Amino acid sequence: MAELSHLSARIPRVPLALPVRTAVAALLFVVLFSPHLSAAEPARAVPVEEKPVNARLIGCDEHWVLTFEDSGGPRRMAAADLVRWGTCVEPRRGPLVVLADGSVLVAEPLRIDSKGLTVDSGLFGQVTLRLESLAGLVFRLPADTLHGDRLVDSIVNAPDRSDVVLMRGGDRITGTLTAVSPEKIRIKTDAGPVAINTDRASAVVFNPMLRRQDAPAGLRAWVGLADGSRLVASKLILGRATLRITPAVQPKDSAAAWTTEPEELVFMQPLGGRAVYLSDRRPSGYRHLPYLDLPWSYRTDRNVQGGRLRSDGRLYLKGLGLHSMARLSYPLDGAYRRFDARLAVDDSTQGGGSVRYRVYVDRQKRFESDVVRGSGKPVDVSVDLTGAKRLDLIVDFADRADQLDHANWLDARLVPADKP
Repeated sequence: MAELSHLSARIPRVPLALPVRTAVAALLFVVLFSPHLSAAEPARAVPVEEKPVNARLIGCDEHWVLTFEDSGGPRRMAAADLVRWGTCVEPRRGPLVVLADGSVLVAEPLRIDSKGLTVDSGLFGQVTLRLESLAGLVFRLPADTLHGDRLVDSIVNAPDRSDVVLMRGGDRITGTLTAVSPEKIRIKTDAGPVAINTDRASAVVFNPMLRRQDAPAGLRAWVGLADGSRLVASKLILGRATLRITPAVQPKDSAAAWTTEPEELVFMQPLGGRAVYLSDRRPSGYRHLPYLDLPWSYRTDRNVQGGRLRSDGRLYLKGLGLHSMARLSYPLDGAYRRFDARLAVDDSTQGGGSVRYRVYVDRQKRFESDVVRGSGKPVDVSVDLTGAKRLDLIVDFADRADQLDHANWLDARLVPADKP
């Protein structure tokens, strides 16, 4: 058995000189009439097999073949061979539409009827979402990101059997939604119809019994957009002039795709490709030894507090959250040849926390990190798994016992033994 070590005012205006005003005006012209200047900067692409490279994503066809452009010119790659590209942006405002698969769309609800919920998205214009694809609405994002993450997760995983309006004071109003608009929510309750101003509500949960329960299959991808929307796409068409996204929650008989400008795409992470994420697999064992008496569970695609994985100012959609001192084990059965991940303390510690990471393969130590602190940069790890039967991931405390040891294994993944 792999061992756990160390157990236990106002500013007055000053007129600008003419040359300065001219320079400022020229700068404003460039900013206003050259949109998405930041998109000209290449983003980081992380392939499954090759070293990361800075590249622009300029194309994706109906067969999920990607076209990147870097200093060496254009190159093509199957999306299945990509771990991620770009940076996933956080939503800066609400309202948010929460979809049944956990996707979030920044959009204003306009109306609801038998066809579904019609919303106004700044990127896609007006779109109608079928009721079976919806989980809920968030009218205002909490200032604290952890509370925001938990609110979205509570909507996606709601156990209710009816529609629910969550009030800002904590009350719940249960019934059947009859109308939703930017100003009002109308819900029919057992006591009669109720009209609620949206500024008094924090969120709406749509009846979970209406949601589609189809298990996702085939290649798809997390797609991140510049306004903070993030969607699971079953199809993505990217060209020089157009970006078309088909949300995975759309019914199979629906060919509806959402269209926007290609510059709005800032992130992509394929799912169902050659990167096998540990957060999608069942471990063979987990053990946590509290320093005092507080036990911690491990989390999948979340940090140990249940929030999204955030490290070094970036949002990660895949990975594991552990607390020191803990061990998480996975069976391999010789089917994989490499384990890759980024190691970092979660940003929720605000620079606190210090841990050591260890990786054991078939009970033999293959990797041990230096002390990783909340104020430090992520550390990349790659461990050979050729012929291995078992993988153990261990988090040990370092400087101050286990205080704020929110350890993230970002994009923790296995690479299959069979090469494409």
